[in-house]
Amino acid sequence: MSKLTVNKIGIIARYDSQEIIQETKKLIKFLENENIETTINKETAEKIGVKGTPIKQMTDCDLVITVGGDGTILRTFHELPQQIPVVGINKGEVGFLTDIEMDNYKKELKKIIKEFKVDKRTRLEVNINQGEKLPPATNEVVILTSEPAKMLKLRVLVDGKEVEKFGADGIIIATPTGSTAYSMSAGGPIVDPKVEAFLLVPIAPYKLSARSIVIPSKSNIEIELIRKGKHAKVIVDGQKTKKVEEGDIITFKEAENPALFVKVEGQDFYSKIKEKLM
Repeated sequence: MSKLTVNKIGIIARYDSQEIIQETKKLIKFLENENIETTINKETAEKIGVKGTPIKQMTDCDLVITVGGDGTILRTFHELPQQIPVVGINKGEVGFLTDIEMDNYKKELKKIIKEFKVDKRTRLEVNINQGEKLPPATNEVVILTSEPAKMLKLRVLVDGKEVEKFGADGIIIATPTGSTAYSMSAGGPIVDPKVEAFLLVPIAPYKLSARSIVIPSKSNIEIELIRKGKHAKVIVDGQKTKKVEEGDIITFKEAENPALFVKVEGQDFYSKIKEKLM
């Protein structure tokens, strides 16, 4: 993990909460007092009454601070135009991806402004029929039936070899970072983010042998819809949705560019599990 310093910070905050809007105003003031240049996502800036910047144009920031929950961080990774380190201030319900609590952010940000390290997290590259590429997934990709109570039939291949065929409501392909999210709720294992692997987790499978599988991150994964007349949705990190149908093949492999998280002193994966999931 390399050490970096800060001159300019992008702020991306939820703009549908008046409480978060007010807290973001205080955050901007704090950073200005620390002689840090800031730029705010356009939607939140409009609520505050200042000039904002579209997330896709935050190219000259040394790091980005999100104010919200895990969804805000995932949205940020989807919209940032390049690899910029991100740290989250938690104003969500669980905030497993956020490393700073709102009542303690000044102390932590003062340390980060002086110097910070970057934690690289593996992401998933997603392709539909070897053509259309979806945004890389930080947490997971979900293939889900478009019709509730009507299951899909899926064929799963790893490195060209068939692993399983089964009926299910869907399947989750998760990164270790996403192993504590939807994947965990569906019965998948929790995996340390340092482990180079992906998870295949069936959702309500109609087959006793259909169980979660941990796969090396260097493998290529293919999932084919094989039930006639059925349609499904491919959902990336809850942010991007694509419709697919019978015969479509969705492929997954390790994305070239990882997600960059700012490493916060005193935060570790196992303490977070105990604090937020138990």
